[in-house]
Amino acid sequence: MLNNIKWIVPSNGDKLEGQDNEIIVSSRVRVARNIVDIPFETKMKTEDSTRLIELSRSVITKKENGDFIDIKSISPLERESLLECHLISPAFLKMTKPTGLFITEKRNISVMINEEDHLRIQGLVYGLNLSSIASEVFAFEENIGDDIDYAFDDTYGFLTSCPTNLGTGLRASVLLHLPGLVFTNEVEKVLKGAVQIGMAVRGLYGEGSEIKGSLFQISNQHTLGLKEGDVIETIMKLTHMIMDIEKKARDVIFEKAQHEFEDKIFRSLAVLRSARIINTDEVLNLLSAIRFGVGVGVIKDVTLDTINEIMLTTRPANIQLFFGEILEEHERDIRRAEYIRKRLSNN
Repeated sequence: MLNNIKWIVPSNGDKLEGQDNEIIVSSRVRVARNIVDIPFETKMKTEDSTRLIELSRSVITKKENGDFIDIKSISPLERESLLECHLISPAFLKMTKPTGLFITEKRNISVMINEEDHLRIQGLVYGLNLSSIASEVFAFEENIGDDIDYAFDDTYGFLTSCPTNLGTGLRASVLLHLPGLVFTNEVEKVLKGAVQIGMAVRGLYGEGSEIKGSLFQISNQHTLGLKEGDVIETIMKLTHMIMDIEKKARDVIFEKAQHEFEDKIFRSLAVLRSARIINTDEVLNLLSAIRFGVGVGVIKDVTLDTINEIMLTTRPANIQLFFGEILEEHERDIRRAEYIRKRLSNN
């Protein structure tokens, strides 16, 4: 399956864009569920893990269309690709017990089996579409829940391995692109305000990941005592507030340093269109400038759809799967540049 990166691009042909898709790169909703009569992950034995996977596979594949993947049966490169595509978490890769993954036919919902909780059902969509993806995730959860007895308490709600997930088990997040706030040195103040009202701020791949390319992920930290709709509404309000501040920062930039920023934007585009060797971090930073240029209307011949696709496909594992070869780092940098040149020339 080395040449198979089918999980990168949605199968239904949807554009990799969404509402407010320049500042809001993507929206994600995840719910944690555990199953009655199976020990939590910390107390789980190998036979419990195996029983959980068999039960989950039989129920999910009967009720939903998609692919069930035995994580241990695929190559390390493919596992890393699943992480790069945000279909699994870094913690999931480190699990030593048997694990499984289900990806829906539309590839917008995935289920990690045997991560910190028995089931981690998550949906990912481009742009600011939290409400729509939440509806799909909860419809999925309820559908398989007809045949699975979730661990639930009348006082605490859904029971989870980590107390911070008790209640709804819901984590909602948005990935924001904030180059204006980074340049004006306001980003730390704005994000500190988000933390003060109970939000977590992380990098591109969530908890423990480094912040690069002016990309910031914000999500709720607690679920106990909160309704699903209230969590979504709070994050939506905060996101719109941050968007407004980011747009004002961009206005200031173009009022005071328009030519300097336009120069940076077009230099970044020129580098990507002509580079013969380029690493992953440099791609993220250059794409950040180009995304900014598209957002302010300076660049008109590159779409956000193309930017999102390049950002995803050029990750270390994905670029190797794209070319169907195991590549050393130097060769990856060469092939990455080749891919980007061809992709941008298509515009």
